[in-house]
Amino acid sequence: MSNVGFRSKELLGIKMKEIMENPNWDEERRSTDVLMKVRKENSKTGRSRICVAPVKKRIQRILDAYQNLGITLEADDYLFLNPNKVNLDGDRKSYGRMIYYQRLRQTLIRSGLWDELEKEGKRITLYSSRHSYACWRLRHGNVPIHLLAKQMGTSVSKIENTYGHIELEQELDTITQNQGFLKRAGI
Repeated sequence: MSNVGFRSKELLGIKMKEIMENPNWDEERRSTDVLMKVRKENSKTGRSRICVAPVKKRIQRILDAYQNLGITLEADDYLFLNPNKVNLDGDRKSYGRMIYYQRLRQTLIRSGLWDELEKEGKRITLYSSRHSYACWRLRHGNVPIHLLAKQMGTSVSKIENTYGHIELEQELDTITQNQGFLKRAGI
């Protein structure tokens, strides 16, 4: 989530057939990046979109882990397939958000970060990864806000309302350019 900007539902609901390479990319790009389609049924906004992300190696690690368990994912399978959830029709289901939140929580507890965060009145959730993605792209990626909105499946105004302070931080030199000029000039 922190490398694509997905909502947890979008990531957990992505199917193998929705992860693709762009044939127009060069070999280096194809070795690291993928296109990931968010179906309109899986999107909060009800609109489908294609996202790009440098997560190909991470996806391969997931596939390798399934293979070690004797599971081969088919095109209609979820990337985060729950091998214990097969319905009567033979459809295999994905893991739910609560299972992943509980795993995150246990990791934070065992690492000692949970107590530290509690003392500061802070909480880390799955959604925190989406916020991290947006902050990192705006602070360090110099991503135009309209492209970030498309990638994340949200509006420019929502990003401006939530993360607008970051853009000001980024543009400090531009905003303060020539301020103090009169003082330096002795006026």
